[in-house]
Amino acid sequence: MTVTPAPPTAPPTSNRTAPARRAPWAGLRSEAWALAGILLLAFALRAALIALKGPGFHFSDTAEYDAAARALLSGAGYELPRAPLYPAWMALGYRLFGVGNMAAVRWMQVPLGLAVVALSAKIASRAAGPRAGWIAGLLAAVSPTLVYTTSMLYPVALKTLLLLVCVGLAQVWEQGNSAPASLGLGCALAGLWLTDAIGAVPALALVPWGVALKPRSLVRWGQGLLALLIAAGLTFAAQPPSSGAARGSGFVAKAEYVLWVARHDPATVGGHRVQDGATEFHPMPARALVRRELHLMRTQPGAYAHDLGFEFVHFFAPTPDRLQTQNAYTGRLARWAVAAFFAPVLLLALLGAFAGPAPGSARMLLALVPLATAATYAFFFTQMRYRVPSEPEILVLAAIGALLFWRRGRAAAHTTSRSA
Repeated sequence: MTVTPAPPTAPPTSNRTAPARRAPWAGLRSEAWALAGILLLAFALRAALIALKGPGFHFSDTAEYDAAARALLSGAGYELPRAPLYPAWMALGYRLFGVGNMAAVRWMQVPLGLAVVALSAKIASRAAGPRAGWIAGLLAAVSPTLVYTTSMLYPVALKTLLLLVCVGLAQVWEQGNSAPASLGLGCALAGLWLTDAIGAVPALALVPWGVALKPRSLVRWGQGLLALLIAAGLTFAAQPPSSGAARGSGFVAKAEYVLWVARHDPATVGGHRVQDGATEFHPMPARALVRRELHLMRTQPGAYAHDLGFEFVHFFAPTPDRLQTQNAYTGRLARWAVAAFFAPVLLLALLGAFAGPAPGSARMLLALVPLATAATYAFFFTQMRYRVPSEPEILVLAAIGALLFWRRGRAAAHTTSRSA
């Protein structure tokens, strides 16, 4: 007797349809649209402020940059304690759009501000995923200080972008230690030095950070450092002509004067305890300045430590102060707007730095820049304008902290709904 096998039964059907497979480029497309919307918002805010400002300037130091730019156009060196890159940037604007056309220079800085927004989003996305990138980009787009400094005829926007470029290249350097990243980092460091010599000091802290992460790759790091130094040397050699006073003794004299004001003008700064015995300001050579400060450290260690700590903490103060120029952009409403934005950002940044959902090396890199900047300026005195170039790194940490806060809140809500 033969047994006929039963025909195969059809699999059970379900009323639920299988989810459609997502195209591999769908995520990239959504990220691109999100970034485009953020950049459009950033452009609108910056363009509105530039239109509101008009053709003039609102801070006295702009006159020095204007004079340096005009001197560069005439082919002469300039006798001002200013690094040459931003005067060269202004001179380019004057050459293209007319001498003294400050409104055009402001518009030239808009791409710098938009690049800061885009790069903040990219660094955050690389560290903690696309959502962190969107949050960081949005924070950078609406940050009152970043919006304002984009239109400010100071080197702040340029310095902010160059420092952020250093951080982004350091991420690439850590992941692959590629020669292009090393060359780019060298150019960016040289550009920072030619924009603001003090501003280059925090960026230099990125090099030992990378070496500490990969102590067994010293040969590769040595190759990268050599490429970095070559690129920095070539960039520095290509600097615009100057009389030499923009760096060297002229720069040291300006830094020394800032320190003298911090110790002898309580109406402007206040809170310092070190007594250097000077009654009038007289510039001294750099070596003499260093010897004097080392002597003060030995003879007044408590007062010196107090002043350093006081200025370090003040660096992160949410409310702008120590403003010598009074106008609509330094009034009470403007200061409150900055404080209302930065205070929660700072709390989220602390959360992101200590417990954020990102690798420890990435969080350390982001925290290193504002901490090194604060430590550098603490030797003189600190104010909001000195903090702004390191603000994107703080915003990225805040985005990582906000992502952690959102995930914890979502998990708590899910637990509550299941228990109910």
